[in-house]
Amino acid sequence: MRARDIVLALLVIGLGVFLTYAKSGRLDDLFFDLDGPWLGVFDEYTYEESREIDGPVPAEIQVLNARGAIEVSAAGGPDKAVVHFKKRVYARSRADADAIAESLRLNVVSSPDRLVLSTNREEFRRKRFSTEFKILVPPQTAVVLKNSYGPVRIEGTGRSEIRNPHGEVLVRGIVGPLELFASYGGVDVDGVRDDVRMSAPHGDVDIRNVEGSVDLDHSYGRVGLDRIARRTIVRGSHSQVTASNLADEAEIASTYERIIISSAKSIKVRAGHCDIAAKAVDGGFDVTNSYGRVRIDGLTGDLRVDGNNVEVDGLDLRAGTIFVRTTYKNVSLAGFSGPAEVIFSHAGLTLAPAPVLSGGIGVQGEYADVRLVWPAGFRAPFEARTRNGRIIWSLEEKPDSETSNGTTEVLAFSAETGKPKVAIATSHGDIRVDAAGR
Repeated sequence: MRARDIVLALLVIGLGVFLTYAKSGRLDDLFFDLDGPWLGVFDEYTYEESREIDGPVPAEIQVLNARGAIEVSAAGGPDKAVVHFKKRVYARSRADADAIAESLRLNVVSSPDRLVLSTNREEFRRKRFSTEFKILVPPQTAVVLKNSYGPVRIEGTGRSEIRNPHGEVLVRGIVGPLELFASYGGVDVDGVRDDVRMSAPHGDVDIRNVEGSVDLDHSYGRVGLDRIARRTIVRGSHSQVTASNLADEAEIASTYERIIISSAKSIKVRAGHCDIAAKAVDGGFDVTNSYGRVRIDGLTGDLRVDGNNVEVDGLDLRAGTIFVRTTYKNVSLAGFSGPAEVIFSHAGLTLAPAPVLSGGIGVQGEYADVRLVWPAGFRAPFEARTRNGRIIWSLEEKPDSETSNGTTEVLAFSAETGKPKVAIATSHGDIRVDAAGR
């Protein structure tokens, strides 16, 4: 490779890095990294100071930081707040660091309604430093925290608002609502006695023990939800979602990743290219999906699956109405007693209903095989029809009639009027009726 080609390749790589950081809003991070202490150009020097703020402490505290860390905990006295302020300065010598630290100040602006903490960072042309806040406040104090490129942690606060792009967030035991925006860092929330509203793309999110609702926008990462008392909404893209112990309705959307739900109320899932599994749902389960699998084990409400190239596997479907529509993937439903309708093509269907049906069964297939496991002792009007296929009747009791002339039709138990009807129609496939236990 010629020198010119090497230079051109390096320019292309550099431009790609620049555009990546620019698109994500991280140019400052890029330039800071280039002259950081890890290249051996600068050493790190730290400076700390503390300030006590006597009461009455305002009901709200705001912290405005740019690069560094913020930690707020409700460990202060009822009429006092304590601010620990740390500066990390990167310089070639102690003298240079001392000069920067001397000019870098903690700003405190107080009013009856709020206390605002910030720095004079914007006065510096070269920002080779970071600042950290550790604040002790009275219990249930409202906080508004704005940071970037560093971690944020709160514990025991009241109403809380956090904005922290490019940094992780940790929340523990707050007593008010939480509004949070974070990206490119993990978020861990445990204990909120009100609603949670959050946007957290490009990071893993865990939310537990919320006494209110959860409203989450997410993409490209993992989402874990556990013990949510009110309504849950997840609007995801490329989001792997695991949810358990959802005490109210939930709506979950994602693409290209697994969705796993257990011990929940009514669930609505809107997905694409996802494998979806749900267990012990005490309510309805409504799914729209494409190119994936849907598995449900234990359901007391309605089941609705509308898919394309979606495999469906349902067990212990104890109540409610069933509707399944899909193509090119097999469907298996067992243990259901309510009305069931299946529309599918280019696949196989297995139905194993409960011994007693409260509603009829209707099947419409194309290029599809159907197997029905007939419950022992069950008698209900039966009608099956297939074009270019066979009907295989394996029950001891013979059908009422059977005709075949291009289209094969079987009628059975026609005298059982007033009972739910079983009607199966397909084409280019067989219909098989087997006795339960065989």
